[in-house]
Amino acid sequence: MIGTSLIALVSFSSLSISFAVTAVADDLVEYGMSLAEFDDIRMSESEADFDGVGELWDEALLFEYKIAMSYAEDKALTSLGYHPYVVCNYAPDKTGSSRTEMVKEVFQNTTGVDASHFFFEGISQLNDDEHSCGLIRAFNDTIPKVYASNPYAETWMKTNPIHPSMKMIDGTVAIIQARMDGDYDLGMIVIDDNNDNWYIKRSTLEFSNVLCPGVKDFNGAQIVSGEDISQAAKAFVIEDGGKTVRDASFYYDKVNNGGNNEYTQRMKLWSDAVSFVVNLTKTDGRNPCLDTVIGKTFTFEVSPYIGQGGTGVLEVYSSVSEEEGYAIAEASNMTKEDVDQCIWYTLYAIALNPMVCSVEPKARPQTLCPDLTSDLSQCPPPSPPPSQPSSGHVVPASFMNIATVSMVIAILLSSCV
Repeated sequence: MIGTSLIALVSFSSLSISFAVTAVADDLVEYGMSLAEFDDIRMSESEADFDGVGELWDEALLFEYKIAMSYAEDKALTSLGYHPYVVCNYAPDKTGSSRTEMVKEVFQNTTGVDASHFFFEGISQLNDDEHSCGLIRAFNDTIPKVYASNPYAETWMKTNPIHPSMKMIDGTVAIIQARMDGDYDLGMIVIDDNNDNWYIKRSTLEFSNVLCPGVKDFNGAQIVSGEDISQAAKAFVIEDGGKTVRDASFYYDKVNNGGNNEYTQRMKLWSDAVSFVVNLTKTDGRNPCLDTVIGKTFTFEVSPYIGQGGTGVLEVYSSVSEEEGYAIAEASNMTKEDVDQCIWYTLYAIALNPMVCSVEPKARPQTLCPDLTSDLSQCPPPSPPPSQPSSGHVVPASFMNIATVSMVIAILLSSCV
């Protein structure tokens, strides 16, 4: 693949695309950074996904450029044409602010690139004596144009498209897998007897996702509402029976269309999850994972922006208790393996979303009725408080504390009845 014209790399059978800039793959790889260089910036799931294979890392870089340039006609908020990149300035003897200005200058001075083609908020990922790095969201072929117009930038600037594994913090997969296996607990179940309803409080799983530059003020908008971003993020995950995610996935393409077995086991995990969900789609278009699990019971919510006292991150979580889900699952004979695949798909699709630049699993407080149902307005009458202990007692959490997993099983089954 190395040395092939970029135009050839980005031509799909269903698309006829011409580019103002012709770059060869060698150049794009040279503009980027190695896997080791990226690990120096951020500890992510990339090392595990690529297993240290530099050739696969380079192929992924080229695939992401292909995706960005194949959606040039799509200018929606969630368009894959607006791709996130990590950009590093290695100019010696410079401050972080001066390196930021250098990056801004080469983008602003590039012919054919205007202010709506890139969103850059400065150096935030890393700033030390050797280099300064930050995130940028750029449209279509903006990055090749910048290097073509500013060849001297190759000596000090490296730019990499950000793919899903780069967004996931190191340990994300291990945490989710441990939760699936029942070996990892986000917190104890606490029965609180300091209120009349005897609510049960515990921690459940949440995906906390940092939005990329330019999402909140997309295309010059004064501010894009959190509700609009949430709805767009959810639509990206569930649209077209999962085919949007499938077609934008390097891992799926490598495993199924690569023509060889040169991929890692982690890549196959993601590819299998995507295939599983896409293949769930019935002849009438219904898909229990996408339509019901994610569509009806997953909450996508942007917290208040920083200026409003919040963090401005996209939070994805389930408000359904695991007991409610597992009750339906046991009655419907749904396999746990099916549930796991749906969860992996959800995580991967979120990380693939071009609006998202970082994904992190976190603990989220959850309050349930005494009978472990989630609708607090329908809690049964409180039971008499126990005589001991007077301040409450702690019940060890078990495998049944996997709220996300159980919710997925329940909704999958209920939609298949």
